[in-house]
Amino acid sequence: MRPATSAEIRDWDELVLANPDGGHILQTRSWGEFKRRWGWQPHYFIADSGRGHVATLFLTRRVPGAGTLWYSPKGPGIAKPDELCDILRDPEGFDRGFLVKLDPEIDAAADTSPWRSAGMQKAPTEVQNSTATILVDLRGEEDGIIASFKPKCRYNIRLAARRGVVVHRLPVTDATIDVMYRLMRETQVRAGFMLRPPRYFADYWRLQHAAGQGEFYFATLGHEVLAGCFATHFGHKGWYKDGGSSRRHHELMAPYLLQWEVMRSLRERGVQTYDLVAVPPAAELDPSHPFYGLYRFKSGFNDRITEFVGTWDWPLRRRRYRWWTQVGERLARQWTYRVHHDFFY
Repeated sequence: MRPATSAEIRDWDELVLANPDGGHILQTRSWGEFKRRWGWQPHYFIADSGRGHVATLFLTRRVPGAGTLWYSPKGPGIAKPDELCDILRDPEGFDRGFLVKLDPEIDAAADTSPWRSAGMQKAPTEVQNSTATILVDLRGEEDGIIASFKPKCRYNIRLAARRGVVVHRLPVTDATIDVMYRLMRETQVRAGFMLRPPRYFADYWRLQHAAGQGEFYFATLGHEVLAGCFATHFGHKGWYKDGGSSRRHHELMAPYLLQWEVMRSLRERGVQTYDLVAVPPAAELDPSHPFYGLYRFKSGFNDRITEFVGTWDWPLRRRRYRWWTQVGERLARQWTYRVHHDFFY
């Protein structure tokens, strides 16, 4: 594994798209430069998986008393588990590192025994908020796609359209940022989850929109905004990144029409798979799960849950790693939230 050249960094996104996994939005140049503003240093590396080069974004953060923490968000972009061991055969490349955290999108049922043999272990806590998702196939004709949805979901989409709900795709501006965050805040109050500060969202909404990788979509009734979504896209993939809705006129089912129009828009851009992000794992489908409400909504578009292996750790300094897992990470998370009202990762 070696640092990317200046020419490779200039063409970084094209290299990520050529990765075995087809690329991920959290491995792009815009995401790396965004995280630079929030306490992380991006590093752009070219690794050899033995079957070709893999462009891999790593983020680093200095941990006092321990060293440097390395993290590759949704990376490396491999397609098979055994490719990871080829990439990580040289620990000297991780300068002053005590821990490398990885979360490639490998199916949860895959054989990860080679990773354990190489000294890796399943992380005690996940970096991303969920290892399970629902994917919607956008290939084929529109009639066939909507016919694959559950009958109640199709009914809700048509109900919203009949009652006058309209979906608009809008650029990222001060005004649309304010509207989107207000919807997210309203949803947070109802659902009780934690929300990052508005500047965090505004930063990456602007950067990803400027890179041509993300846009706002709003469902409106007249001049009133009922629901909003920030959707990202990269290559043949799209993601439901952020969303929020008002309880006003909730009987109109605006979020269903909103998601359908997002899918139609992404499909026109050549997106083949839409990732709805964050549902409970199949073994935890219970109303008590914090993501169960998300599952009830998202499963209308497809009820098949896709699960990934999640975050894995490669400890480079065992004693420091033990301190991190037992004490350090918890303190880092608490300090970041109390002082900056934000999350560590």
